[in-house]
Amino acid sequence: MGFDLGLIIAFALAGTATLSDVLRIPKKLRSWVAVVLILGLYMVNQWLYSPGFDWKTALLEGLTAGLASVGIHSSAKNTLEQFSVSKTNEQQNQIKGKNNDSQSAV
Repeated sequence: MGFDLGLIIAFALAGTATLSDVLRIPKKLRSWVAVVLILGLYMVNQWLYSPGFDWKTALLEGLTAGLASVGIHSSAKNTLEQFSVSKTNEQQNQIKGKNNDSQSAV
């Protein structure tokens, strides 16, 4: 008697928003939290309820289910957008810092 994979995905997706808010994870990276939750819940479910637990098979099936449920293309696109935005903001902050330094010396 284990949980169905669809139920595991539903629990993980429901908990993703709350967990991401608590950990202050940006919205563009929340899909990776969902993948980790699905993978973890699926592996624990297989370990508890499967008579012949094979961790490699459970890992592969959980990863496949997680990536399929969140969409690997949009997750990768959102991750690249998040890191490019944060890099751009960092560069702008460095430029502002340099401008402030030159003005304070006068």
